[in-house]
Amino acid sequence: MRQHAELRLKLKLGASKRLSHERHPASLQAAQREVSVREIELEMQNDELRATQAALKTTGELYNRLYDQAPVGYISMDARGIIIQSNLTASDLLGTPPEMLIGLPFTRFILPDDQDIFHFLRQRLLDRDASCSAVLRMKKGVGDVFSAMVEAKLSQEHFGPGVVLLVLNDITERTMAAAQLHASEERFRGAFENSSLGMIMADMQGRWVTVNRALCEMLGYTGPEVLAMGYLKLTHPDDVANSVEFGRRLCNGEISSYRIEKRYLHKDGHAIWAILSATVVCGTSGLNRQYVGMVEDISVRKLALETLELSHQKLRQFIAHQERVKEGERIRIAREMHDELGSVLTGVKAHLSVALIHDQRNGGTLQPRLEDACTLLDTATAALRRVITELRPSVLDQLGVWAALEWHAEEVCTRAGLACRTHISPETARLEIDPERSTALFRILQEALTNVVRHAGATRVDVRVSHAYSSIRMEVEDNGKGMHCESLATANSWGVAGMRERAQHFGGDIRFMAVEHGTLLVVQLPIRGRA
Repeated sequence: MRQHAELRLKLKLGASKRLSHERHPASLQAAQREVSVREIELEMQNDELRATQAALKTTGELYNRLYDQAPVGYISMDARGIIIQSNLTASDLLGTPPEMLIGLPFTRFILPDDQDIFHFLRQRLLDRDASCSAVLRMKKGVGDVFSAMVEAKLSQEHFGPGVVLLVLNDITERTMAAAQLHASEERFRGAFENSSLGMIMADMQGRWVTVNRALCEMLGYTGPEVLAMGYLKLTHPDDVANSVEFGRRLCNGEISSYRIEKRYLHKDGHAIWAILSATVVCGTSGLNRQYVGMVEDISVRKLALETLELSHQKLRQFIAHQERVKEGERIRIAREMHDELGSVLTGVKAHLSVALIHDQRNGGTLQPRLEDACTLLDTATAALRRVITELRPSVLDQLGVWAALEWHAEEVCTRAGLACRTHISPETARLEIDPERSTALFRILQEALTNVVRHAGATRVDVRVSHAYSSIRMEVEDNGKGMHCESLATANSWGVAGMRERAQHFGGDIRFMAVEHGTLLVVQLPIRGRA
């Protein structure tokens, strides 16, 4: 600083320095110079002091603003528990102006049930605990209550012995959220433990962490036994690979949940069919992921479905047997009608013809009733032939199914006045199929053409037959008014049901499809297989 003072003195004296040397002795000049330097030093010190005071004032104002506007409340409390200082945040939290807080006991703002907690907090400070904290329920103004995290520290350096510095942080929202989370966890825990379904909590490595009582009862083990064994040992060997694959995809985030049917092993060794529904849940931090599974025992349902399927299978077998019996009866009745009734009608017609010829030769008058009787016999014979043909067309047995299909389509369309086109591929025409499949194809075509004549209002019918991959494909397409194919798939029509049942008996199926003008029936019938 002296160097700066001397430099400033030199600048101040300037040109007057030579005159001073001539008037005064050297000792006096040196003294004057020293006094001047000291004066300049004092001026510089005063300038620094004023700058420091201004900076200190600015810092103090900044500190006061930071202190008052801090996000937490600050309170200083003396050894008696009386508030001696507070910031604006603490004043807002307690609902009391800062000037009115001074001199009030801090315990005035604590709910009676939490007073003991605060006294224990102060006792810990007096026992030379550096700092401590507690959650207190505090009063704001007259009626409001909030939860506060109170951190306390004993400070004797700035405020004297026994003074406690308190930091208040409003954690009402956090407390409410924690309470709601706790209630939610309790509800989940209650639902988990009391669920009628088996429940599983597992980590993302597949280790079961906890299971409920229902799962233990389902598997016949205790809870510790189930957790010790793990899901691999409890899963049926045939279902392990599928379970591991779905678990891997879930853990890798490829899927968010899955639902599969699988078998678990009971303690006594028998398999339990179950539906496992699994999903991933995250903890409150969003990082702690866990696997939650629900296991529904469907063994009884599976047994019922198997029993029902067996019943359906037996019913289909019975229907097929009935169809065979019915076809046999048709053949027998047609043969008997042809052999017996046909012979009788032929004999009666012969006798009447002989009688008519005899009358003509003898010159007698022809009896009109004999002529009418002959006409009626011709009509009866034609009706008999038609009935025999409908019962069992002889062409089916004599020329085979392909000729029978062409003949029947042409016959029906001729009677109904429809244009008919039948195409059977040459490769298919060389196929030989067993009599039962032949009968099934013929009856399906018979029912399909009957439906076209009765309901379609068509003018043309196309019948196409081909085969590929050991399966016969027959298509019947008309140009009629069409139908709702979706509703037809579940219709209660006995004709449609009969066609479907005949096809399914051999492992085939039928489908109805809407085309641009009309309806297309597609029949798929395996050449060999189930019967």
